[in-house]
Amino acid sequence: MRNTVRGARPPHLCRRVLRRLGAVGNPLVRRSDRLEGLILATTVLLALLALPLVVALGRADVAMEESAADAQTGSRHQVTATVLKTAPQPASVGDGAPITQHSRVTARWRLPHGGAPHTGVVTVPAGDAAAGSRTPIWLDHRGRQTTAPLTRADAVTNGVLVGAFAWLCAIGLLAGAYWVARGVLDRRRAARWAAEWQQFAGPEAVR
Repeated sequence: MRNTVRGARPPHLCRRVLRRLGAVGNPLVRRSDRLEGLILATTVLLALLALPLVVALGRADVAMEESAADAQTGSRHQVTATVLKTAPQPASVGDGAPITQHSRVTARWRLPHGGAPHTGVVTVPAGDAAAGSRTPIWLDHRGRQTTAPLTRADAVTNGVLVGAFAWLCAIGLLAGAYWVARGVLDRRRAARWAAEWQQFAGPEAVR
C-alpha cells in the first residue's frame, strides 16, 4: 500500500521571520530572545529610515559639486603645449616595461585669449615626450597649470559615492550596536542557563 502521508510543510517565510523576532507565540522563546528580536527589528528599521537621509545627502553633494564644476568650467582653459626637449627614457623593470607611464618635460604654450607665450614643465604621457610633440594642458584664470575641470558626470558619481558611503557607515554602526547588544544577551543567557542547570543537577554538575 502506497504511503500517502506527507511530511509537515516548513513554516512560511513571514512566519519564520516573525518567529525569529519573537512575535509569534512559542513556549521555547525566552524573554531575552524576544528582546533580541526587537533589537534586530529596530536595527533594520533604522537602516531603512536612514535611506532618505543619505539620498538627501547625496543630492546635496551633487548640487554642490555641479556648482563647482560650472565654476571650474568658466575659469579654466585648455591650451596646447609644444614639447621643446625630448625627455629621457623612463626607467624600466626587468621585463622592459616602464615604471611610469608619464614624463616631465619642458614645453611652451600661449596663455588664453592671445596671451603671451610661456615656458614651463608639464607632465605628458611617455609616448608624447619627444621634442615637437603637442599635448593639451589646463590653465586657471591666472595662467597657472591646473587639472581639468570637474564634469557633471563626475559630480553625479561623487554624490552617489558619498551617499553610499554614508549609508554603509550607518549600517556598520547599527550592526555593531546590534552585535554588542546580542553579546550582552548571550552572556546573560549563558549565566542563567548555568544557574538553572546548577539548581537542577547540583553544584557538582557544573564543575
